[in-house]
Amino acid sequence: MAAANPFTPAALARAHADQVAELYANWHRTSLSMLLGAAILCLVLWGEASPIGMACWLALIVANQAWRGMLMRAWRRARPGLHATQRWGRYWTVGSTIGGALWGLASIVMFPPSQPHQALLIVCLFGVVLGGLNLTAVYRPAFYGFALPALVPLIVRVALEGDRVHGYIAFVMGVVMVFILAFGHQLNALLTRALAMRYENLDLIDELREKSRAAREAQDAAEHANRSKSQLLAAASHDLRQPLHALGLYVAALAVRATDPDWRPLVTSIQRGLGALEAQFEQLLDLSRLEAGALAPAPGRMVLAPLLARVADGLRAQAQAKGLDLRVVRTRLAIRSDPALVERIVRNLVANAIRYTERGGIVLGARRRGSDVAIDVVDTGIGIAVPLQARIFEEFYQVPASGSSAAHGGLGLGLAIVRRLARLLDHRVEVLSLPGRGSRFRVYAPLARAAPPLRHETAAVRTGEGAAATTIRGALVAVVDDDPCAVDAMSALFTTWGAEVAGGTDAADLIDAIGRADRYPDLVVADLRLGHGTSGIAAVSRLRDELGVAVPALLVSGDTSLAAARDARDAGIVLLSKPVVPAALHAAATSLLVRA
Repeated sequence: MAAANPFTPAALARAHADQVAELYANWHRTSLSMLLGAAILCLVLWGEASPIGMACWLALIVANQAWRGMLMRAWRRARPGLHATQRWGRYWTVGSTIGGALWGLASIVMFPPSQPHQALLIVCLFGVVLGGLNLTAVYRPAFYGFALPALVPLIVRVALEGDRVHGYIAFVMGVVMVFILAFGHQLNALLTRALAMRYENLDLIDELREKSRAAREAQDAAEHANRSKSQLLAAASHDLRQPLHALGLYVAALAVRATDPDWRPLVTSIQRGLGALEAQFEQLLDLSRLEAGALAPAPGRMVLAPLLARVADGLRAQAQAKGLDLRVVRTRLAIRSDPALVERIVRNLVANAIRYTERGGIVLGARRRGSDVAIDVVDTGIGIAVPLQARIFEEFYQVPASGSSAAHGGLGLGLAIVRRLARLLDHRVEVLSLPGRGSRFRVYAPLARAAPPLRHETAAVRTGEGAAATTIRGALVAVVDDDPCAVDAMSALFTTWGAEVAGGTDAADLIDAIGRADRYPDLVVADLRLGHGTSGIAAVSRLRDELGVAVPALLVSGDTSLAAARDARDAGIVLLSKPVVPAALHAAATSLLVRA
């Protein structure tokens, strides 16, 4: 059951008014993206569709945008008040719905017979919807009014081709559309709540001023409002991670099954776009938690070898996709710091090195420097000019680049988060770089002396009688997650890897599913936080007690707090954060099965 809305009607009304005003303020960007997308679509389908039909369709697109331009000018003249906002929002929604219907019409009347051109049509239409997501999702009725009429006719038209491949494609497009709608819905809800919270705090400041409180107290209230918004984003991370997690698993399963060479470029494009979205989402959440003060270091003694290996394993597939060599230098050194935060620092540095390296590779290692340990990430990338080295740790700043390295994307937050985490841990960060030669980023952490024998943080779990699989293919994988969609997505991915899957939404369902499989599971993959206050750790423990077998287990979770990491570490179970990278999931599962 959804929680009651905590904001006053007045605050929500002003938030909706701001959202409608944002629509009209961005009219020129919306029109430019619509006209540019229409021109690209006509160019792509030239010779595949009727020129007269394309001209008529393009004219309708232009006419709709011209009408919206007149509507924008009327808005500026009228300067409508708060009570007229809903009416002007309906006007804009009508234009969005007409625009979406025109794009949906294009997928029917201009649907090409050639499969490559069909793929281009699909990319164009999904690109228009995704490209305008940040503009349309600001107002929910306009978002639905555009996305549904644009995508539903395309999906139906592809399905009407009648063959199995087109049926699969229509199904996958339907799944992607559902996740787009869910993500847009969540984004709109987050923005609405943030705006409403802002107005409620502004009202609070006015009230404080009316009572003649000090200016300092008013400033503190404004800072508290800003921090509350960051806390809201951090708290909402689990709900936003769930659809991204399931979508990533579905796309990975599709990549294995899509053997048709005509569709491989489309699947690859979807994977790259999803990977960029996940990385940017993770950086925004990290920044919000830092601003909200939600990260509290828990320093302790940690051996570096397992940490460096985990980071390399998680990013090696990304490096190999660019033809780069990612190597880890062996070390027996240990430091005193917070394991989770240090791992985030190193992971961000390696990911940044991969992003800005086109040839050669990255080396990750550690060496002793007096009473400290220097953790080095060295690359053969584009390098950074000396005048820019002081700016690379600023939020949203990216090094100017040329050629292929100019299109790396990202938000420019990776190194900013590194600096903030290092300050939080009282660690020093240095950079040494030469343009065209590469860079070396170095993090200094206190040396931990008297190291015991080197061992991994997570103990290998030994299976008992009945579990003999040493690879994923042929293994029985038990999946438990309170989100049925996540169970389905995980099942689809493991099935493409040749495994048999038994799934459930709680421990009881899972045990029933395993009973139907009539064999012991070789591996358990559990969500850390299940429904009704239960945990995946408890579910794993119950399953092992029921079967009398110490089945290897793996935890996944959208909870990125330090407490979650400590719970998993105390239970001796590997923890992967949602959205899970399929390559990291495969590596962790294979490692547990081989060691079992």
